[in-house]
Amino acid sequence: MESRPHIVLVHGAWVGGWEFADIIPLLQHAGWSIETVELPSTGSTGTMSADADAVTAALDRAPGPVLLVGHSYGGVPVTQAGDHRAVAGIVYVAAFALEQNESVQSALGGELPGVWSAAEGQVRLGADRAALVALVSTGLPPGTPPAVGEQLADMFRPQSLASLTEPVRSVAWRTKPSWYVLTENDDLVPPDFQRSLAERAGAEIIRVPTGHAPFQEAPADFVAVIERIAAELPQSTPNTPHPRSEQ
Repeated sequence: MESRPHIVLVHGAWVGGWEFADIIPLLQHAGWSIETVELPSTGSTGTMSADADAVTAALDRAPGPVLLVGHSYGGVPVTQAGDHRAVAGIVYVAAFALEQNESVQSALGGELPGVWSAAEGQVRLGADRAALVALVSTGLPPGTPPAVGEQLADMFRPQSLASLTEPVRSVAWRTKPSWYVLTENDDLVPPDFQRSLAERAGAEIIRVPTGHAPFQEAPADFVAVIERIAAELPQSTPNTPHPRSEQ
């Protein structure tokens, strides 16, 4: 498209907008306008609907057409809120591109994964801190000092159980051009599961050789992917699907 879209970044479960810290300065230096959405379900017992409302608020105040980017769980409120007049396209990053009346839990077969620990309306990643550190460290580049994984794990917060069990009511990928960044070395969201979600959504699949958070593992490469997608956006913000192909 001729004018650059505004980029709205939506984080995954257990984390915050800080997970995009490595790419924000790169995008800003390249001249992109950006907003990160903080989802209220992280560190609370809030609902997915509240998360979708937070995404909608960001879209309402956007200065122009938006490229809406959702990572992991962030794909759920993006799917719910993304059928918005401001959205020019959606990017799912190892994300849950759900169908109508589907939740994260139901998409996973009706049960939460064994590495998720639920109690008092919240879900923790890993049974204890050591397990969380191990899980977080799997997504870091080879050779990263162990202390980095420990520091990162300490930034994680409990995720609302309600956000993982509430089904989506609106499906934005039915009407908006969509892309899916499939993380081929992902130990958290299996690549085959990602592929099934992407194919069902009719999204254009872009494969990257990283773990679950490509914007942390290979920031410059991820920015290049976002810039490529932005260049492919339609001139307006139509409610018509985009031609698909796998890359």
